[in-house]
Amino acid sequence: MRSAYRTGPVSAIAIALACAILLVPSLTRAAAPGCSPSASHPGWQTITVHSGAFDRKVPLYVPAAQIGRSDLPLVFDLHGSGGNGRSQASHSGLAAQADQHGFLLANPDGGIAGRGQAFYWNVPGVPLVGDVATPANAPDEVQFFRDAIDQMEHSLCIDPHRVYVTGFSGGARMASVLACELADRIAAVAPVAGLRAGVPQASDFKTPEMSTCKPLRPVPILTFHGVHDPTNRFDGDGGPRWGYSVPTALARWADLDGCRPTSSEQNVSRHVTKVSYAGCHGGAELILYRTDAPVEHGGGHVWPHPTGASSQSAAASVESVDQLDASALIWQFFARHRS
Repeated sequence: MRSAYRTGPVSAIAIALACAILLVPSLTRAAAPGCSPSASHPGWQTITVHSGAFDRKVPLYVPAAQIGRSDLPLVFDLHGSGGNGRSQASHSGLAAQADQHGFLLANPDGGIAGRGQAFYWNVPGVPLVGDVATPANAPDEVQFFRDAIDQMEHSLCIDPHRVYVTGFSGGARMASVLACELADRIAAVAPVAGLRAGVPQASDFKTPEMSTCKPLRPVPILTFHGVHDPTNRFDGDGGPRWGYSVPTALARWADLDGCRPTSSEQNVSRHVTKVSYAGCHGGAELILYRTDAPVEHGGGHVWPHPTGASSQSAAASVESVDQLDASALIWQFFARHRS
């Protein structure tokens, strides 16, 4: 049997060539044709995404230290129902994480415009807030994100293997849809107060319709939810928009990701429990941070912030749950995964 550590002349040359290839990234992955690294100036700017019959303006945050760099990660941060991209950026405070860790942050508006600066996501198969029917001319959001990723890969030189989606409430439901539909383009998702695993069954809203979520690969998922959430109830509401419970969604994702069916629980603090599923296929992770704090102490429909969070949102001061920092945990999670 030949030794794996043979050091004859031919092997030495092969080893030298292999090392050279590993040390020169351009030989292993070419940039998208015609792309220009990052962006021309730091801070918030607006880009246009062409999708279907629509041109949609997307706020994009570029950290100052990343100007001129290529192959940057991209994080989509999706607002809740009735919100907008810039308000969500303020709410999540993810721009501070972008500055610290060096990723691009995109905060698009949903494709359905309401009054003023209110927007909604066209989540396939479910009605809007209040069980209002989705407008017939609403844009295809899944196609929008597919087009956005394609265009940003070519215009901004993003790393196509490090594209991530997070979102709050309605934005979390949209992020869940993208996990189901764009697992080939998205490395990981982090729905906050809105994890789903497909549309509720028409005959039983407390059960997900399995045919509506069939990802092409195991998807790493980190989620946060309060057991006293009055908007997207932890135990489900039995209706057509929300329907089944968060534990039901988790169990469905455990099956989709090939995880062991039984979760483990770790008490992180007085009001926070970390629920994890082990053994998921393809290196995927499935984690829930469950909060049981009273609503008046940050345990409701919230994006958990630590006390003194840098987020500009006034809501951050009332969304503190035992110093749980959703934004920091989200980036730490995303940084562990590539598609």
